[in-house]
Order: sequence, then C-alpha cells, then structure tokens
Amino acid sequence: MLSLLLLLLFGMALAQQAVLGEADSLLYEGNKIIYTGHVKFVRGDGVLTADKVIIYLDEKKKAKWAEAEGNVRYHDSKRKARANRATYDFQKEILTLTGNARVEEGPNFVEADEIIYYKKEDRAVAVSKGQRVRTFYVEEKGEQGKPNKKGE
Repeated sequence: MLSLLLLLLFGMALAQQAVLGEADSLLYEGNKIIYTGHVKFVRGDGVLTADKVIIYLDEKKKAKWAEAEGNVRYHDSKRKARANRATYDFQKEILTLTGNARVEEGPNFVEADEIIYYKKEDRAVAVSKGQRVRTFYVEEKGEQGKPNKKGE
C-alpha cells in the first residue's frame, strides 16, 4: 500500500503522460528550473502543489533530481500525501518526504517525521525523532467477512 502511495508524488514525472506546471514565476538557469509561488503540477487526476519546486537537469536536459518545499501536497482520486518538503531522485528512484509527512489512502495512513520510499526495492522506511511513527490500516474483507484471496 505505502509503495503505491509514495510513488505518485514525484512518480508523476516518470510516466509518458503530459504534465501541466503552473507557478507565480519560473526561472530557468542552465541546469535547473525553479518554480516559485503557488506551484501546481497536474498529471491526469493527480495534483502536486507546493510553495517552490526545483527540478535539476542533467547534461542532456533531462530531470535528474526534484525538490518541493513548503506546504507540499499531493492528491488524486484515491490518495493524498503531505509534507513540509519532498525530494525525488529520478536515477535512483528514491522519494523522501520530510517534516510532518503523511500519506493516506482512504482510511489508511502512515505519519512520520520522514518517509523514504525506495522504488527499485519496493521498500519504504518511516522514521520519527520527536514522536512515534503512526499508522492506521483497515483490513479489507472478502465475502462473508473472511480475508480476500490476497490474504488482506
């Protein structure tokens, strides 16, 4: 569950689908593109918003690293996520949410100071320093109240 949720934050930039970006201002400086003020990216029904987004480019002008700062929010028809800051390494495929990080799907959620998702390994780590990691999961039931075939 967590892997599906986290991938969507910056994974929207990986797919071959159009992405609309909006901001109060945009600055292109050779190896980076900086969106500032009411930043909004839309891909399909997924929407990412933040105060600032910086996309770092490689020599071929392809995205290699992205970071979103300030009031980072993501939502689509099935899930929501929030954090103070988010980074995504396009080459290593690692997403990091920091500062009041929370990822939700329906009633299910995980909250932590930092949530790191390693896409290649399909592995996630949630860590909190000042308070505990919190999760909530509602088990899906199959027919007659028994777990479904997946064991969920």
